[in-house]
Amino acid sequence: MPYRITPRNTLIASSWLITLAIGLLVGRKSVSNPDFTDGTGISLPAKPPHDSRSLDSPSYIADAKKIGRRKITEGSISTANEEAIHQTMIELSDVLNIGNRIERTRQMISFIDRIDNSELADIVENFSESGWVDYNRSEFSMLISAWMDRDPFTAIAFLDENETDGWTRKTAISAWAADSPEEAANAIRGLEDSGEVNDWVVGLIEGMARNDPEGALRALKDIEDRNTRNQAIREILPEVVIRGVEFAGKWIEQIQDPKLQRDTAKRLASSLARRDPASASDWIRNMTTVATRRDASEVVSEIYAQQDLDGAKLWAESLPQETMTEAAQGVAKYLARKDPEEAATWLRGLGNDPDLDGARIRFLQETGQKDPQTALENVSTLSRPKDQERYYRDILKRWHKTDGNAAIAWATQNSDFLPEKALKGILPKPKKKRKQKE
Repeated sequence: MPYRITPRNTLIASSWLITLAIGLLVGRKSVSNPDFTDGTGISLPAKPPHDSRSLDSPSYIADAKKIGRRKITEGSISTANEEAIHQTMIELSDVLNIGNRIERTRQMISFIDRIDNSELADIVENFSESGWVDYNRSEFSMLISAWMDRDPFTAIAFLDENETDGWTRKTAISAWAADSPEEAANAIRGLEDSGEVNDWVVGLIEGMARNDPEGALRALKDIEDRNTRNQAIREILPEVVIRGVEFAGKWIEQIQDPKLQRDTAKRLASSLARRDPASASDWIRNMTTVATRRDASEVVSEIYAQQDLDGAKLWAESLPQETMTEAAQGVAKYLARKDPEEAATWLRGLGNDPDLDGARIRFLQETGQKDPQTALENVSTLSRPKDQERYYRDILKRWHKTDGNAAIAWATQNSDFLPEKALKGILPKPKKKRKQKE
């Protein structure tokens, strides 16, 4: 079913993009020591549990008894509250020890429904500090999502202050941004991130993309940090793919940065081609930006060839010349593995355009080991003498290691036109004549 832009999506995008454009500052700040301190200055490093799912495993239970007694919030807490947290963490550990994933999910939902909002900060920090997140990302994501649904501003403030894990921040804001992008953008305005990317921003874009991939893309133009922008755009791609090639074609054309458009198109091309290579090939044909069309065509052509070789060959041949030469690379690479002689014949039939050298080199790289003689017979199709010399030398040298006699015989028979450097080290050196004594 094709994606439709509704008035609601348009209204949401236009309202919150202004907030995002003027408010988000991608920054860096130093990170405090992630080890947990119990209030006395003693560092308590996280201790990962044993990766076990058996019902009688002591791993989560043991950790729960330890971390449940910590003072996990600033200031003092009452003995009653401390004991309540202790019991809650043991209850959670019982859930995490359930071996059946479906039943564990059911019990996790039931657990979340029972806990009070006031307990969430303590539970999240204990969960994180215990090392359970690495083994229970699904359950942790459920817990974070529930907190964002109940009390998002408290959750964000807590995570910004106490949680340095980028995945947690991204998961939290993404859950909120899917339904309330404007509020989510307001909530993270000015928040910094100490990692390579600002995960607050990445999560916001990811959440926004679920309902409005076009609006998410427009938001990226005001993000100056290249790493954050590149990572965020990758998070949009799944939502673009599921909306089909027609939507993808319009979406990719909206990326103004030429390099970013090409890189994104190649990633998008791979996903689209694996779903439906014939449709992806039409997507390529309808692209208006030549450089992007060329880069994406190579990706699609190889995947297309793996699923329908004849269809891929006909498609590549039908493309405009400047794109055909790139699309030929993927077909040549796959065809060379299947039948080197057929690949050589097909490439020769495409003409003498120097831009076909990329496809010819792919052919030589694939064929050089499997069928060195066929590869050597086609090195002369390369347009540049330097490239010819390189591939004659490399293929002969490799062939000489596996079958010296055959390599020498072929080099001797064709020595009239082979470059001198290609012959050096292959043909036996002539013996020096001994000087006769007077």
